[in-house]
Amino acid sequence: MFRDGDLTLRPLVPLAEWEGELVAPPEGAAEVWLVPAWVEEEFYRLNNLRFQIERVFEGVWGVRVDEDRLARAAEEARALVRGSYVVAERAEAFTAALPPAEPFVLRRPEGGREEEAEGPLEALWALKRLWAARWSLDEVIARGPNGWPEPAAVLVYTPKKP
Repeated sequence: MFRDGDLTLRPLVPLAEWEGELVAPPEGAAEVWLVPAWVEEEFYRLNNLRFQIERVFEGVWGVRVDEDRLARAAEEARALVRGSYVVAERAEAFTAALPPAEPFVLRRPEGGREEEAEGPLEALWALKRLWAARWSLDEVIARGPNGWPEPAAVLVYTPKKP
């Protein structure tokens, strides 16, 4: 478990140095990094997002689900994630670890939605968009009333140049 005082943890690790569960590099990737799951967990915890998002969904699930209210709650949850801050030390370490003038693609190791970014700062914003996408209406419905997304790793890579 992550401890607040441990600022030596890297929010972006080259895939070749990753010591966790084996992750295959994406096809067509030149350089690949991994954002460990603890970065997402820390982001939610330090922004008190679990409490805020649970409040947004209070009373939404019941015997009958009001789909309009559920859609509004999902959009509000996405806005909370997009509007929250990554700790400055993490943001600086993340952007400093990436080459300055490269395009990047971000996605979860298991695939799915991808985000593109033109540079390191845009990659940080793309990371937050991936986290926010977990609160799309379709994903919320798939998880159900007590479904909370588990923190998960994200791959960041530069596409091979033709």
